[in-house]
Amino acid sequence: MTPRVAVVGGGITGLAAAWELLRAGAEVMVLESSEHLGGKIVTDDIGGHRVDLGPDAFVARTPEATELCRELGLEDELVTAATEHAAVWVGGRLRPLPRGILLGVPSRLVSVARSRILSPGAVARVALDGLLPRGRRKDGDGDLSVGDLVTARLGHQVVDRLVDPLFGGIHAGPSKDLSVQATAPQLAAAASARSRMRGVRAQRGDQAKPAFHSLRGGLGQLVDRLVEELRAGGATIHLGSPVDSVPVEGAEATIVATPAHVTAGLLATASPDAAAQLRSIDHASVTVTVLAYPASAFPEPPDGSGFLVPQSGGHLITACSFASSKWPHWAEPDEVVLRVSAGRFGDERALDMKDIELVQHLHNELVEVLHLTQAPVRARVTRWIDAFPQYRVGHLERVASMEAALRRDLPGVEVVGAAYRGLGITTCIAQGRTAARRALASIVARSTLEEDGDFEDFDYVDVVEPASPGSAWAAVGREEREASEPIQMVTSWPTPPAPGDDQEHDSHVD
Repeated sequence: MTPRVAVVGGGITGLAAAWELLRAGAEVMVLESSEHLGGKIVTDDIGGHRVDLGPDAFVARTPEATELCRELGLEDELVTAATEHAAVWVGGRLRPLPRGILLGVPSRLVSVARSRILSPGAVARVALDGLLPRGRRKDGDGDLSVGDLVTARLGHQVVDRLVDPLFGGIHAGPSKDLSVQATAPQLAAAASARSRMRGVRAQRGDQAKPAFHSLRGGLGQLVDRLVEELRAGGATIHLGSPVDSVPVEGAEATIVATPAHVTAGLLATASPDAAAQLRSIDHASVTVTVLAYPASAFPEPPDGSGFLVPQSGGHLITACSFASSKWPHWAEPDEVVLRVSAGRFGDERALDMKDIELVQHLHNELVEVLHLTQAPVRARVTRWIDAFPQYRVGHLERVASMEAALRRDLPGVEVVGAAYRGLGITTCIAQGRTAARRALASIVARSTLEEDGDFEDFDYVDVVEPASPGSAWAAVGREEREASEPIQMVTSWPTPPAPGDDQEHDSHVD
């Protein structure tokens, strides 16, 4: 008998799970509350370019995203960044990041000294790394923050000017609060080396390979092809269809790939312990603004892939990508395109500004650092509300506790997504596919115990899923989203559609 599996949430994690299920021969139904598939992956036309309004690349040194592209026939569309070397805005100017860093942690004293990012006193503090007693932390030791781990050996300024800007760009949160086990296991592994820098050198791996890939048509190209192949393979995809119970009635397993606060609501009655752990995960909100300038606005062409900004400087900008320099297929002789990020946990100044005010403020800061002489000719602001889960110290233990409660209370339900074990596209794809394999294995295991295949001991909850913040609704203000009209609920496995009926949602995929 063909296993039936429901996937709740049509972001990249849920779609990857659906793809794995379909390839294994399962009957698949995807339920997405919004009218957009792909979650935080949103690509749109700006000035004749397909521009990503959310993430614009995925990690290339782990295989999951690249392999998925190849399975979908997108291998020829993969592009590599023309440059991956970035700078940091320190002391009123851009200074290139030291060569050989790992998540902001230097691997050699000479490179960090030559960068002139640190003061002479801070460089001297870094030099003590090789003289301090060997670290005593072992793999089994408890979790601690990234900031505490790095400060102990290399000093506060390394954290402020190198580590924090990197983690602010990746996690939109301060390294003093973020779990080293959850966000930087390489640094945790380096902690027991004779020196922190020596440990970093051992953990950096093969740096000859490109760090990031994207797609010529933007990352939305991955979502579009994935949805196309899912439908062609017989998967049913419902848009505008939040669920009101977990597990989905009629499904032998349910994979929940929604934001943590949404999932907490779905689990509140049937697994209150799991829901409590999910509600404890804080989130940060950010803005991503695409700005197009005449090339003549730049006294010198932008050098490198972009720059990061330490929080201590008080600037609104957290990071700026020189998008048209970074991606060669965007290059135009008379225009420069920038992607400017603002906002981090505890700093919502950008969210409180109107679009025109935000664009003006960002432009003023860009004038300060890049010495621009003209205003942008185009601008697009996207607001990502509660889009970055904060992996605080002890995060993995809380996730393990949630998963244990879920196995006890709701066998056959899998919970995955960016809030748990990694928030990058590559990691989310891996999580989705792993959850699919677990779901199929659980069906097989339970089928040996119950011959008739009925699992009447499931408890159903009656909690309506709100719209995902990481979707096309991301640019809509809080008040507008709260006032949105209720939309259709899907509570059970549907009657199979007549041939052609499943094409009605194609126009919603962009």
